[in-house]
Amino acid sequence: MKAGSHRAEAHPYFEKQIRDQLAVRVRRHDDGTRSYLILAAVLQEWAEVGLLSAQMTTIAARAGVSTATLYRLFPNRDDMHLETLALGQQMLVEAMKKCPSNPNPVRALFDLAHHYCGILQEPYFKQFSLSQTFLVRMDSPVREQASVIAVASDHAIKQFWRDRVEELVKHGFVREASLTHMIFRLIGPIEARTLHWYQSGRGTYLPEQGWANEISAIVEAFFDIYGTEKYQLARKTMGWGLANFGSGQPLTCPASALAEVAEPGKRLLHLEALEHAVATGPLPADFIDFVEAQLNALLSHKSHRLDTGNRYLRIVAATLFENYRVGFEQISMSGVAKRAGVSTKTLYRTFPDNLNLYQEAHSLGLAFFSAWVSRDIEQANPLRRLCDYVKIAVDTYLDPRSLQVSSIQFGLLADRGRETRLQTSHFIKGYIFDFWTRRFSRLKEENYLEGEIDWAMIHALYGPIQSMSWGHKSNLGATPKPEGSWAEACWRVATDFFAIYGTPQFHAMREKMDWDGDQKR
Repeated sequence: MKAGSHRAEAHPYFEKQIRDQLAVRVRRHDDGTRSYLILAAVLQEWAEVGLLSAQMTTIAARAGVSTATLYRLFPNRDDMHLETLALGQQMLVEAMKKCPSNPNPVRALFDLAHHYCGILQEPYFKQFSLSQTFLVRMDSPVREQASVIAVASDHAIKQFWRDRVEELVKHGFVREASLTHMIFRLIGPIEARTLHWYQSGRGTYLPEQGWANEISAIVEAFFDIYGTEKYQLARKTMGWGLANFGSGQPLTCPASALAEVAEPGKRLLHLEALEHAVATGPLPADFIDFVEAQLNALLSHKSHRLDTGNRYLRIVAATLFENYRVGFEQISMSGVAKRAGVSTKTLYRTFPDNLNLYQEAHSLGLAFFSAWVSRDIEQANPLRRLCDYVKIAVDTYLDPRSLQVSSIQFGLLADRGRETRLQTSHFIKGYIFDFWTRRFSRLKEENYLEGEIDWAMIHALYGPIQSMSWGHKSNLGATPKPEGSWAEACWRVATDFFAIYGTPQFHAMREKMDWDGDQKR
């Protein structure tokens, strides 16, 4: 993706509320306002340095109170975090209310998508969302309470989308269908480029043609699937081209994104060996069985324990195992050393600082996921093939134990403030892109797919199911429930994808070969 043509522009809907609150003057005995100031200061501290690096003294200074006052009003840090999370969610809902209204329901949908995308790109919101993800993780002491807060806010955010889509249905511009799937068809590709892009440590997504064009394409794809003849007629006769809506909407990338330079990046640790294990089989029952078997093999006493390369890998594997068992905040170097079969002195000689060790453990964790979900599927029916690729990811990431394997990623990001790119960023982007390029290229060779293979195509397939399933789980701490089964949800995502990108040859063969019958068999 190109960076040179993008002009930085602030989108202060979320951040502005925090700064406005911190500017409020407090009367001497007004502890209510003073508490609110402290919570706003916590949000700012999360944004600037990250949740795990937040300091109570700095928070007090930001709020203009003494540390004694802070501890008097918030003697329990967990309670303070929960109240901060609730305030942040309230500010998110208020930010969504700033979306402009428009009597044209098609334009109103575009404006909402554009507005939502702008909020998700705000640096302050990025760190807030990462902090929330860390608070709702499986090993968090406040997981249940934090999840309740996050789910309630998510329902309020989704209501904005329900209102706009229902208005389109009422006016006859889109056909009646599952409201849930319609909403995720819109927000999924947006969140894939923003929320899930930076939460996976990939930094900031840079659109090729600017955000307005990207948003137009996402909304256009929605109408490709759900639009009625009335919409098509209005589009022609009234000039409702979404490209026209995008003019005058200069939503661009944050300045921090402009410095990103394309480079190959470091390969994931132990990836080739794990790919070989998946390819040669036999495959374990599920992803966690695969992880535990491979980690136990790496930590086995039968391995070459005096080999320095092996020792390096054992220490990393032990760190990932400890993170999986006890959680990121509870990892102890003595526990890692014991599990790896080395002294703490040897551990610190191999890894002088914890950050490098955690980054390598994160790399190994990503290698497990990458090897497991990227296996090939031999299936002549292209609908079934894409459905199965997506279903593997859903089955893998929705297992709550899988989040324990990957939680080290959120620990690293929650300690980084505005920087949301990990050292694995460049490689994993390339790995994901190459994976889908191979799958889509096969469809093109079969004359079933048209259009350029790019991130927009990938997000059109992956975005909706990601937001619907494991994105929901990691962001809200709650297990999502699809309409019907996950197999049906994945099938619908695949059929939507071909409604956007399928060739006439695909649609003819779909009917001739009764490919939809595979869903029932």
